[in-house]
Amino acid sequence: MRQISLDTNAMSNPALTSILLSEFVHSYEDACDGAPMLPLAFIVLPIAMSRSVVASFAGTNRSTGFLTWLSRNPQLSLQIPSKVKLAREITGEALSFGLAYGLLQVTAEGTLRTTKKRIKLASKSINEERMSMVKAARDLGAWTSQLSEAMVFFSLGMVP
Repeated sequence: MRQISLDTNAMSNPALTSILLSEFVHSYEDACDGAPMLPLAFIVLPIAMSRSVVASFAGTNRSTGFLTWLSRNPQLSLQIPSKVKLAREITGEALSFGLAYGLLQVTAEGTLRTTKKRIKLASKSINEERMSMVKAARDLGAWTSQLSEAMVFFSLGMVP
């Protein structure tokens, strides 16, 4: 059983984390008219929910690109693999929640898709820290859509 603080629990509740995954997938779909493979979901939360990693998104936008972002922050390829490992359970819970509540679906090909059921996030109703997480998830979706899954994982020093 996962032992986490009350603050961490509040930030990693399945509703919030499934919204972050949904935003990632939606952005990916918009950018390339395709869908991310399921394993890519496991990099989203460790990146989007880490304050130090989200800080590296300052000065970026959807056109920056994954490899450019990583080249500006080479230390991340050393940090992210362990963060991914630690966040497996939270990611699994987010996927389960997103699937159960119809935000996400897994296709027969092993890709993640969004559904018509989407939670719109208004800037006024969400705090700045969570908006930064949403922006990171969206940018990550757009960036990774331009690369192969293997290239994304290889760039992070991981294997799919």
